Amino acid sequence: MDASYLEKTIQVGEKRVKMVIWDTAGQEKYHALAKNYYQGASGALLVYDVTDEDSFQRATTWHKELIHEIGREAPIILAGNKCDIMNHTV
Repeated sequence: MDASYLEKTIQVGEKRVKMVIWDTAGQEKYHALAKNYYQGASGALLVYDVTDEDSFQRATTWHKELIHEIGREAPIILAGNKCDIMNHTV
C-alpha cells in the first residue's frame, strides 16, 4: 500500500481551514519523509492500531518528532483505531 494524500478546505465558524491528511499506513519507508509531512502543520492527528503494541510505540515516536517539528503549542490528537476488534493489546 502506498501513502494516501487528501487536501481539503473546510469552513470552521467564520474561518476557512486547509486540511492536509497523509495516510502512510504506518509503513517505515515513509518515516524518512516525515519532515515533508510536518512542513507548515499547525496540528496533527496520530492514529494507532489498538490491536498492535508496535503501532502504539511507533505513534509515540511520531509524537516526539511532531513536538520537535511543529512545537508544543500545536494540538496533537492521538486516536486508537480498530476499537471494534476484541483483542486489544494497548
